[in-house]
Amino acid sequence: MKSILLTTTALVAFAGAAAADGHAAVSHELSATLGYTSNDNYGSADVIDPTEDFGEDGFFWEGNLKTTATAGLDNGLTAGAYFEITVGEDDAIDGSVTDDSEIGLVSSDFVVSLESDNASLFFGDTGTAADRHWASAGDMESDFFTSGNDSAALRGDVSFGGVDASISYLADDTNNEAEQLSFGAAGTFGIATITAAYQEETSYVDGDGDFNGDEVAGISGAVTFANATITLAYADNMTDDTQSTGIKVSYPFGPVVGTVYYVEETGGVNEDPNYGVNVAYAAGAIDVEVDYQDDQGTEKYTVEGSYDVGNGLTVLAGVLNENEGDDVDYYAGATYDLGGGAVATLVYAEDVDGDQADEIGNDEFDPGFTVQVDFTF
Repeated sequence: MKSILLTTTALVAFAGAAAADGHAAVSHELSATLGYTSNDNYGSADVIDPTEDFGEDGFFWEGNLKTTATAGLDNGLTAGAYFEITVGEDDAIDGSVTDDSEIGLVSSDFVVSLESDNASLFFGDTGTAADRHWASAGDMESDFFTSGNDSAALRGDVSFGGVDASISYLADDTNNEAEQLSFGAAGTFGIATITAAYQEETSYVDGDGDFNGDEVAGISGAVTFANATITLAYADNMTDDTQSTGIKVSYPFGPVVGTVYYVEETGGVNEDPNYGVNVAYAAGAIDVEVDYQDDQGTEKYTVEGSYDVGNGLTVLAGVLNENEGDDVDYYAGATYDLGGGAVATLVYAEDVDGDQADEIGNDEFDPGFTVQVDFTF
């Protein structure tokens, strides 16, 4: 991995040097967060797993720097580099339990690339080929393609005749080997879009929750007519001998978009079908989303919305019941645009048994009262 980081540094340095000749561009985005929360579930014996301390408790802070560089080469290729650095309380950015006074510094994402009009090569936190192109039809149990977003991957992309295709390998730094061949492709033919994806089985072990060592293949097709989009998909986990067959329909009418899906599951321990309904409304100052799912026999629902009062003030609220918990969780609060890239947030979130951990709602709030200010420069 050291050689990878050196390569990234060298490419950024090269791009910066070339900028003087007008062949390169380097941009930075800096963000920072400062806040305080009275976390009701931090160390509480009432949560599902009392050994876990969820989220922040007391004062918290974090800074993030994103750097993007591109350089036009003499042979027509474009070299690129992207990296992200996060600094903050050590336990907040790497999950370890340490003294809050300790400062942690991590390099989270990095990508180096060479691109042309019809072919590109990427290395880093760039995602696998199958995950890049796969289009599911709802919650399909057998379409678990490794994302590779937290594992270094070497991926090549090509475009020809209306078809975009990719092939990738994960980088096993421990054994210095390429692991898990992955393939994905998508093509549009008239009103239909066809996607195919495949990843090989591997004994490679990655602690990332987005990694799956099983052999998985899938094919899906989507057609759009009369404003409705219908997606049919089939996925086969050949290692576990499970299959998923799904259909999803999405239809916009006025400011409302309705989506339903149904998935048949075969071969698994639980063969209950998965199905769900989502209705989203966005018009003027109002934004509301209602979602219901019954996946593998577990019912989940969320109702979340916001209202733009004006003058920078937006109120928001949500009610949800997800995961293994029996309690109904909720949050309510407001954000205020301070101008100049600064936004203040005041919110209260309730999650008695901790089934949402520190991810209550779409904005992933901590339980308890939270007040914070986010800056973007």
